[in-house]
Amino acid sequence: MKRLYIGTKIFLLSMCLLVATSCDKEFMAPFRDDPNNPLDVSNDLQLSGLLGNFSYSVLGSDPARIPSFWIQYTAFTGAPPSEDNYDVDESDVDNLWTYSSYTAVMQNAKLLNESATRQENYHYAAIAKLIWAWNMSVVTDLWGEVPYSEAWQPEKTLKPKYDPQESIYTAVQELLDGAIEDFNKTSVRSPAADDLLYPAANQNAWRNNSLPKWIKMAYTLKARFHMHLTNAPGYDPVEQSNLALIALQNGFASNADNALFQYYDAEGAENPWFQWAIDGKWNDDTRLSASYVARLQGLNDPRLPIQVQPTTNGTPQYNGAPNGVGNLDNNDISNIGNFYSDAEAPLQWLTYAEAKFIEAEARFRVSGAEAAQEAYQQAIVASMEDLGVDQEAANNYVEARPVLTATNALEEIIEQKYIALFLQFEAFNDFRRTGFPNDLQLAADALTPTIPVRFPYPQQELLNNAENVSQTNVPTGRNGLTLPVWWDRD
Repeated sequence: MKRLYIGTKIFLLSMCLLVATSCDKEFMAPFRDDPNNPLDVSNDLQLSGLLGNFSYSVLGSDPARIPSFWIQYTAFTGAPPSEDNYDVDESDVDNLWTYSSYTAVMQNAKLLNESATRQENYHYAAIAKLIWAWNMSVVTDLWGEVPYSEAWQPEKTLKPKYDPQESIYTAVQELLDGAIEDFNKTSVRSPAADDLLYPAANQNAWRNNSLPKWIKMAYTLKARFHMHLTNAPGYDPVEQSNLALIALQNGFASNADNALFQYYDAEGAENPWFQWAIDGKWNDDTRLSASYVARLQGLNDPRLPIQVQPTTNGTPQYNGAPNGVGNLDNNDISNIGNFYSDAEAPLQWLTYAEAKFIEAEARFRVSGAEAAQEAYQQAIVASMEDLGVDQEAANNYVEARPVLTATNALEEIIEQKYIALFLQFEAFNDFRRTGFPNDLQLAADALTPTIPVRFPYPQQELLNNAENVSQTNVPTGRNGLTLPVWWDRD
């Protein structure tokens, strides 16, 4: 099953973004006509479009959706082959790379950062740096070596070189450090309602209530990215864990800090999972994986009825589809729970529960299982509370979990984190770097010998930047899907 893309849906909130650009030199000319008097577009319009594009076209799109089949949150019930059978090629990822990440998000983040810095609107510049860093991390986590140092410079080159993933991770951390520095500056203007993630009635309210959350988010992301390198060549897992723990001291402190992007029941403004799986704008064949439903049932997990809808046949039950099979009756297969897939459901960007799971893993790596126990339990409770699970049910579930030991700690932490991060891209990163969950089976009629661990380089790059792509030594198309990225080498 190949997907048809509708451009207006990919950019549902980007109409307010007046600086969406391509890498075309002629298009960029107006921005270079007078370097002494650079053109400044209203930062509030830039910010709204940037956040909307990043949420829908990146965090709510292919980076979450395609790996959701591979790590068996979801399964495809339509006609195979599909992404569920690992049928992903160069054309499938063009939009994510070319139009979403490198243009609608990162190029516009760069422009917002430059414009806001010129105007001393440092809080806008800070958000731009944070989103730029985050999207850059997604791109390198999916593809490994990618353009960064020569990207977004069409006046110099239309064929930017591919930077090593290690150097990109350094740049991501530097961007986040720069964001934190800018957040702490006095800003001529600050966001308000144009901050679609943490909106406020006015600038003062934003500075008092939203600004602290953005700062905590930056530190929590730093912790996440430190942990990505626990198995990277030449990196010490204890040192990376200590860096994560230091960052978390200033990170998310409760569910009140959760970064949740709100959607609305209006044409083009609905939750992306609603559009992908429920409404049929793309298809309605993305359902729950039998593997995931069985996991929740086996654990007697009270999140089951929140994450999973009952079937719509004559005997409603929680029932998933085996991955890779396809051609199934959707009435017999559970859909994604309303908490995640209602038209008005917010999209989870980053949560306190994840911060506590990061802490639990880091403490285990530094000081052992006993040191991780409290953060591990707090992480589970935070996830349950976020989903509205009854407190008694949450406590009973935590008490039923085995005590962490040297032999089970990492598996227990990552399995529970996997459940808490339902439908999020970060779970795919955890699977690759830790190997957990370690009971995922190859999909039926799989087109690769093992579960994929990266995206193929996109068609536009193969056509327009082939020499630099070839220097990565990553096979093209499906042949490269099973080659780990740099930090995934253990």
